[in-house]
Amino acid sequence: MPGDTQGNIISNNMTDKSDMINITAEDLKTDWRWVKDQLIKLEKIPSSKNSEPKNAITECLDECLEDAKSLSSPKMALARKNIARSGPGFIEIEGGITLSSESLARYIKGASHLYFFLVTIGGAIEDRATSWMSKSDHLRGYFLDRIGSLAVESLAENMEAKLRKDCESRGQSISMRFSPGYCNWPIEEQFKLKKILDFAKADVSLTESCMMIPRKSISAVVGMGPKGVFSKTKSQCVICDKKDCDYRRVGSR
Repeated sequence: MPGDTQGNIISNNMTDKSDMINITAEDLKTDWRWVKDQLIKLEKIPSSKNSEPKNAITECLDECLEDAKSLSSPKMALARKNIARSGPGFIEIEGGITLSSESLARYIKGASHLYFFLVTIGGAIEDRATSWMSKSDHLRGYFLDRIGSLAVESLAENMEAKLRKDCESRGQSISMRFSPGYCNWPIEEQFKLKKILDFAKADVSLTESCMMIPRKSISAVVGMGPKGVFSKTKSQCVICDKKDCDYRRVGSR
């Protein structure tokens, strides 16, 4: 039973998992071209023309990108869960775990089930960045840290795109992803995602303060429902007040 326009508690007892999407870490790819373009855009780095010699900054950036490519080690975890009940401010999934967030409940209203996922590029890029910082090569350390953040963002985008493609092939629709700590979803809810996904499968741990280790990791949930329920252009960012976020998405990129 999909969404209720009155915001009342709804239930869904569907337990069939025959349509579980099969995605492995080998299927996920980092879009390194996008990573470079985003870094140049966000850091306002002047681009050199092909006929011009590289300046010290762009040369360092290219070297850091090649370093990051060799250090990146993508891993993932994925789980499909049916929605048992939902209402204003909460979503209870099969197994008895209840997610508490008014913004999440509102955003995925109409979903029949949820996909939870975790992606990480591992800790080697972060360790190399820290090493360069300790040697006072702050530019190289900064570039590597930023590249790592964008690389895992690219993995999350890739995962979402693969889920969307599979869903649409089945005549379903999918929301854009939603993560703890954003859009008023308490970061403490990360502990619930850890139970749902078993972070250890991706060699990711969670500190008492809800920080994922390696830090270049992203956990998220997407809602799935009948065709037309969700739109690719309906970003979760439209209900978030943080206007200066580097990753703010008012639509699809």
